Amino acid sequence: PWRPDTAVQRGSIGYMFEFAGDPTTPGIASVPSLPESKRVSPERSLQMPKVPTTPLSYADAWPILEHLGGPESPREWQGSLPFTYHVGPGPVKVKMHLKQDYQFRIIWDVIGRVRGSEFPDEWVVAGNHRDAWAYGAVDPNSGTAAMLETVHGIGELLKSGWKPKRTVIFGSWDGEEQGLIGSTEWGEQHADELAKAAAYFNMDVAVSGPKFGASADPSLKQFVRDVSKAVSSPKGGTVYEAWRKANQTGSVLGPQEEATGSTYRPPEAQTKADVPVGDLGSGSDYTVFLQHLGVPATDIGSTGAYGVYHSVFDNFNWFKRFGDPDFIYEQEMARVYGLQVLRIADSDVLPYDNEEYGKEIAAYIDAAKKKAETKFGSRALQFATAAEAAHHFQAAGARIYEKQKKVPADAARLNLILRETERALLIPEGLPNRPWYRHAIYAPGQYTGYAAVVIPGVNEAIDKNDAERTEQQIAALAAALNRAAKVLESYR
Repeated sequence: PWRPDTAVQRGSIGYMFEFAGDPTTPGIASVPSLPESKRVSPERSLQMPKVPTTPLSYADAWPILEHLGGPESPREWQGSLPFTYHVGPGPVKVKMHLKQDYQFRIIWDVIGRVRGSEFPDEWVVAGNHRDAWAYGAVDPNSGTAAMLETVHGIGELLKSGWKPKRTVIFGSWDGEEQGLIGSTEWGEQHADELAKAAAYFNMDVAVSGPKFGASADPSLKQFVRDVSKAVSSPKGGTVYEAWRKANQTGSVLGPQEEATGSTYRPPEAQTKADVPVGDLGSGSDYTVFLQHLGVPATDIGSTGAYGVYHSVFDNFNWFKRFGDPDFIYEQEMARVYGLQVLRIADSDVLPYDNEEYGKEIAAYIDAAKKKAETKFGSRALQFATAAEAAHHFQAAGARIYEKQKKVPADAARLNLILRETERALLIPEGLPNRPWYRHAIYAPGQYTGYAAVVIPGVNEAIDKNDAERTEQQIAALAAALNRAAKVLESYR
């Protein structure tokens, strides 16, 4: 199920590690009524590259690479074409004519809403983008189809008289492929309302094969595992059992069958002897919710060998032949997705696990300390303050988790405190040199593609070999963790 040599993988070249969304309106909702004076010109936008870029098929790249002279390339640069790669310069020359169409155009988000019966101001948001580079059978329409099945299920429940306790919102995002524009601008437009949101559930590539996987904010990792235990798998048993078996037997995706386009990456820290739930970096529509607004989020998908990502071959014929011929995994994903929404919408007490969150952060800090020792040698950096803050947060999470097991008389206050905990992990001034990203624990890396960088302020300062900035970011991290711990401890 792989593309031919003449196929081109489309994509958007934008510096989303700076900020997501409309390149001309960082931090401001790009609505049609926005005055021009509020926009940054494309030429000055930090998100816009200055070098024109176009994707090529490997059939077109072949003669260029084959005729490059100069020294041999580093061996890790050697690809699979049947000749030794060189780095140039020349003697081959390439003349390329590119037409770039830069215009402002209207995009459309489609929003569905079911008002909550008890807590209408507390939102549970679920989303998928519907724009595609070509036909998009897998990316994004497998997710769109599964989300619409969830919507149908909600509709049937409403007909039976059921109403959610919290308001449920479904978002069909536009402009994702150009930089997560639809979801980001909607999130920025509704930032005040989303300050009370309980969760955001993302589904982009829902099905490219049979292997279930998930990424999540650590407070929701156990929640995703629990939901998967309640859904039947086409393989027999539950989704959780199939997920666990795949990991026990080592039959996870290898390098040759990596699900291109998936934002899943193995977690940086695995603190539970359980199925791994990945960390959220970027590359899909959860970005604004978690990393800018501090809304706990998950991202789920069922993956496989998906060799037609972002090409014209990602079409219905490929999906029927290779992806999910009988649509059984589409049904599985609709059920997992819908059950996530229903459980959070109707939870008497929100099921966040901040103890697991604290354990993962403590592991991140320990790894960063070892990396810093390698970089800076004997110079003492104050990692103890951040480590103590992580254990403070972990202990506070463990204490409140015991209280979450029973529904207290003041459940609304408990839920408020649980929601505010994630917001407390936001750094008001944002990360160094990219203030749109405000989360102290997760951000997309500047050089990691979709993969997350954990405790990004600290790790990126170490990578820059900047000891002074590392100290500053350790202090900012410790302050965020202590803030979050104190929020949890405020519930007595």
